[in-house]
Amino acid sequence: MPFKLNAIWKTGSLAPRSGPVHVSMNDYLIHRFRDVPRVARAGFRLRRRWHRTEGALGLWFASFRAGRRQVSISVWRTPEDLRQFVRSPEHLRIMQEFRDAGALYTNAWTAECFDPSLIWQQAVVRLRGRIAGVPHH
Repeated sequence: MPFKLNAIWKTGSLAPRSGPVHVSMNDYLIHRFRDVPRVARAGFRLRRRWHRTEGALGLWFASFRAGRRQVSISVWRTPEDLRQFVRSPEHLRIMQEFRDAGALYTNAWTAECFDPSLIWQQAVVRLRGRIAGVPHH
């Protein structure tokens, strides 16, 4: 499916460093249009506090299909930093609140370095379904 993905970048709590980084992508398809505003608000609340998120280097947030498909691409210092965030009370609350509101696909990979252009290209390839075994909407 062709699409143009415009995303908003938010800098994380850490300055980029040399060496590999961990990338996580969430591709969430909201079942009902009426749920789009509340899902988007929760995403933007997380984004507003992103600069205080331990281990986070940055985050892209994008939506399309009239907001029903919401995508986040986060860049982390290490996989453990991502695991710590996923176990945080705020993230757990959001996952519980929206468990039945949509379908979530996630995938993660290691990028050889913090190069936003390269990471963005890697994400778009995955979102377009060009990597076998990587689920997407």
